[in-house]
Amino acid sequence: MVWTEPIVNGSPITSYRILIRESDLLTYTELRSSCDGSASGIISALRCLIPLTELSSEPFNLAFGDSVFSRIIAVNYYGESVASEGGNGAIIVTVPTPPINLIDNVSVTSAFIIGLKWDAGYSSGGSPVLDYRITYD
Repeated sequence: MVWTEPIVNGSPITSYRILIRESDLLTYTELRSSCDGSASGIISALRCLIPLTELSSEPFNLAFGDSVFSRIIAVNYYGESVASEGGNGAIIVTVPTPPINLIDNVSVTSAFIIGLKWDAGYSSGGSPVLDYRITYD
């Protein structure tokens, strides 16, 4: 997640509060474990990395294919800003699981052609499978 530093209004930013929208599509909850907005590295870099395991567990419960909506609150000596608009900068995706039930398609297989059939794997990873690559040893 990446954001732009706001106008500081006379006092440097001392921390950020990073909020992620939960799967109920209404509630925003603050990230604390992976994105500690008071860490100097996060304050200076204006970004943090969120593990997918955190987004897919309580309280967020996001699934593959879900959009990740976030809000940022800047904090300085004078207090907290209002929350930014909910930004959507990511969709949770990963590589698909391998195909299953690979069999010889006997109606196609001949001395010169090998016919194969398979079923899609258990998960597409949140994005449609674009193609399959077949290799042999």
